[in-house]
Amino acid sequence: MPADLGQRSKALPELVDSLNQFGFAVARKWVPLTTIEELRRLPESLDDASYVRRSGSVYGIRQLLTVAPHLYEIATSTPIIELARAVLGNDAKPVKGIFFDKTPDANWPVPWHQDVTITVLESREVSGFEMRPVKDGVVHAIPPVEISENMVALRIHLDDATADHGALRVIPGSHRSGRLPPEQMGQWLTNSPATVIPTATGDILLMRPLLLHASSPCQTPGHRRVIHIEYADRDLPGGLEWAG
Repeated sequence: MPADLGQRSKALPELVDSLNQFGFAVARKWVPLTTIEELRRLPESLDDASYVRRSGSVYGIRQLLTVAPHLYEIATSTPIIELARAVLGNDAKPVKGIFFDKTPDANWPVPWHQDVTITVLESREVSGFEMRPVKDGVVHAIPPVEISENMVALRIHLDDATADHGALRVIPGSHRSGRLPPEQMGQWLTNSPATVIPTATGDILLMRPLLLHASSPCQTPGHRRVIHIEYADRDLPGGLEWAG
């Protein structure tokens, strides 16, 4: 992690430039190990009802900002909030949190996709928003594309994610084409080589939600824990409210 505010400040412009150009950037060793250990313990403190399981193994937690309010404090603390503010300005706020893990019992592939939905407190008919079916009690909506284009996801890595251990694969620059219909997505995948993004414990991967991304099963199964936090710079219209 950059040792002080001055070093972090010097790193921020390059990270933002990479994010805007390629759709991703990696802030290396950005999170102190004390915070990493705190985040690793977070799932253990939650009610079982929050867990998403596969073969008995906990591999995900949705609405993490809601079920683990302490995460909001971490997500808005230095140095993490500095990254979101560098991208979105001082109005940046966390609006969604998810926990992912890949274990021997939950070692699944994630196909190529864009993150096109947001989570809201309740379903409402609002112009420009497409409400989606409720999934595991969570209300999803597809917002106008400009909302997605003005968001950033920070993926805090609690374990190493190497090329053979579930590292994210992305199509650089695909975020600049907006929300992609299937045929355009296929063109990107055919014509543009994928980039694998290895990350180490304590790294934060910054990612635009509309960046095409995927991940493979771990070849050497073990923990690959990620806290995924999405930030926005605005409230939602028409009485819709973000649900973290």
